[in-house]
Amino acid sequence: MASLHLIHVPGVMPGKWIERFTATHPQDTLHARPLPEGADALAELAAGRARMALLRYPAGESPASPRLHVIELYEERPVVVVPREHDAEYYGEQEEIPAEVAAAWPRLDPADFPASQGGVAAMVEVVASGAGAIAVLPQSLARLHGRKDTVWRYVAGEPATAVALAWPRVDPSLPDEQQPLAVQAAEDPLVEEFIGVVRGRRAGSSRQPSVREREQAEARVRAKERSRSAGAAGKSGNKTGGKSGGKTSGKQGSGKSGRGSAPKRSGGSGKGGARRRGRGHR
Repeated sequence: MASLHLIHVPGVMPGKWIERFTATHPQDTLHARPLPEGADALAELAAGRARMALLRYPAGESPASPRLHVIELYEERPVVVVPREHDAEYYGEQEEIPAEVAAAWPRLDPADFPASQGGVAAMVEVVASGAGAIAVLPQSLARLHGRKDTVWRYVAGEPATAVALAWPRVDPSLPDEQQPLAVQAAEDPLVEEFIGVVRGRRAGSSRQPSVREREQAEARVRAKERSRSAGAAGKSGNKTGGKSGGKTSGKQGSGKSGRGSAPKRSGGSGKGGARRRGRGHR
C-alpha cells in the first residue's frame, strides 16, 4: 500500500478528485490537507510536507519553472460581494455586472485584511455590516465565505484567477542529490495516477501507470504461455517424427527384399499374400 500527500488552498474543492482516486485506488491512501489562509503552498512543497499541491494564482502568471511542474486546471471568475439590498442585486445570478458600473462602488483592499487579521472572512464581515464598500473575490472564495446577509454577482473588467496542480520537477541541470524531493516525485507512481484523475482520464486508460503496468504484466504472461506452447509442440513433433522415421527405416532395412531378392507380386495366390492383404484392411 502506498500513500500520496496533497495540500490545497482555501476555496479549492478537491472532493471529486479525491473520491475518484479513492475509488480507483482502494489499496492506496490519499492524504488531503487544507491549508490555512495565508499559507504558502509552494513553500510547503519545497519543505517536503506534501508531494503535490492545488494552488491559486493570478491568471496568466503561472509559477511553472524548471524546478516546478504546473498543470492549470481551470480559471475562476471574479465576483463582487455586496450587502443585501445593494444595487448589484438588480443583476441576475448569471449576469455580469459591467465594469463601469462596478467601478463606481467603493471597494475594500484585500491588503488591509491579512490572514493574521481575519483575512477574507473579516473583509466579508465588513461588507455585510453595510459600511458601503464591496469586495472583489474569486468566485470560490465568495462561496466559501458566503453569508445570509451578503450576495455575490459576476463582474466584468476584473482579473481572473487560476487553479492548478503543482509538484516538484527534476531540473536536468542539477545533480539528483541536490533535488531529492523532485527525484522522489518523479519516481512516485501515484503522482502520475493523480494527474490522470484530475485530467479526467478513464480508470482503464492505458496512459495510467497502473493500467500500463498491468497490461505489460499480462503481455509478459501471454508471451511466456505462447513460448511454452511452442516448445511443447516442437518436442511433440520431434518425438513423433523420430518414431515414424525409425519404423520406416527399420521396415525398409529388413525383409527379404533388403537381401536383394525380387519382391513378390501383390496379386499372388499363396497364403502369404492373403495374410498381407488381410492385415492391410484391419
